Amino acid sequence: MAKIAEMTQLSPTMSEGKIVRWLKQKGDSVSPGEIIAEVETDKAIMEMEAFETGILLEILAPEGSLLPVGAPVAIIGKSGEDVSALVETTKKSIPPKKESSSAPNQTPNTPSSSATRQTSSSKGENPSSFAQVQSATSGINNLETRTSDALPQNVRNNDLSATEEKSSGLKGSSAFGPEEPKHSSLRSMRGGRPIKASPLAKNLALQKGINLGEVIGSGPGGRIIKRDILSYQSVGGDRNSFVKRQDRKLELTGMRKTIASRLAHSTSTIPHFYLTTELDAGPIDDLRNSINRDLGLSGQGKVSVNDLILKACSYTLLQVPEVNSSWREDHILEHGRIDIGVAVSIEGGLITPYVRNAEEKSVLEISREIKELASRARDRKLKPGEYTDGTFTVSNLGMFGVSSFTAVINEPEAAILAVGALVAKPVLKAGSIVPGKILNVTLSCDHRVIDGATGARFLSLFRDLMEHPLRLLTG
Repeated sequence: MAKIAEMTQLSPTMSEGKIVRWLKQKGDSVSPGEIIAEVETDKAIMEMEAFETGILLEILAPEGSLLPVGAPVAIIGKSGEDVSALVETTKKSIPPKKESSSAPNQTPNTPSSSATRQTSSSKGENPSSFAQVQSATSGINNLETRTSDALPQNVRNNDLSATEEKSSGLKGSSAFGPEEPKHSSLRSMRGGRPIKASPLAKNLALQKGINLGEVIGSGPGGRIIKRDILSYQSVGGDRNSFVKRQDRKLELTGMRKTIASRLAHSTSTIPHFYLTTELDAGPIDDLRNSINRDLGLSGQGKVSVNDLILKACSYTLLQVPEVNSSWREDHILEHGRIDIGVAVSIEGGLITPYVRNAEEKSVLEISREIKELASRARDRKLKPGEYTDGTFTVSNLGMFGVSSFTAVINEPEAAILAVGALVAKPVLKAGSIVPGKILNVTLSCDHRVIDGATGARFLSLFRDLMEHPLRLLTG
């Protein structure tokens, strides 16, 4: 007898899933434990297994379907079995597919009929939502003083459109036509950065001799699309003209829903208070440079200031265990382990993988583990056990030039450390003003667990370690 395969709950926080790809097709044989599909959950892309032996007789949920846990996705049975009645009955119970978020709200501000057609067909140009302060952190990049080395991977080498093109599925113009011509209008720069434009817009600008540097983009992230070229031409190339932009309704992804729910709950239920300190970052930066010179000679990867910060946090948490705790309503749980999370920015939001037992690992081990976790996080390949059940988190916005900020506590943890940029500025040493480097950090604390004096002691010990960092190499 045919059985219905349902959307499986693949993580503790998963309430719905999106079918990304079917790995088995209609007519394929399946067996228990065999991977049949890839499903996007609120935090990662995970594999869904079959629980029955038989033939995949029908796929009820095509790729792209967003369904709640428990919804029917396929039918498995014997070869040749008639399941037409079951298919019809089951399809009626499947929630209707949600409208695509790419369609803009209908407003009277449409520039032209051709622009309307371009908007409705440009489903690949939807932006992902990157909103939370905590979520912008990458955690594996060096805390250099706002240099290109300190930028996230997708922003290096002036490739500022890499993230957008990845999210829209565009790898370059080769998928839509010939290689981009070497024309002055296509090589234009705005503010020293390459101009983001769709392949169709680039070709249209080339045909009409329009300099893209003079066109204001109305697409996602300021990207120039077809309607912008047409509007520019219709007003005679007035560089001061602005294209009217339409409102758009963006469908919430599972990740965005989870981020919104968790952070709203954290800010509404946890009594946050904040402690900020400025520290002399010269010694920690000198140590990083020294380590990397040695690693370079041995052919090993580089260590970042953020790796050293995590090691310093693990030492400090050993000395101030009250910060490495959680509120449990009728008691406070002081954790015996030190699992430190690093907020990593990924397409559509953020995720916080954890370095387990960080106090037992060397700086080099921490560095390698963070890089490996961050890489799999961006590929949406983390397992639930790698991004849940931590004891402390570090959120770093220094690579974006943010000097200081406050972060929202990641429940059920009791604290999170917000790390700003390493900034070059004059400092006073031994009565003389000399060139120096400073770093601002802010500790967000749960006042139910941590008192002001306890939080201050944590920051004082942390600052002392950062300013005398050789002790970090003994573990």
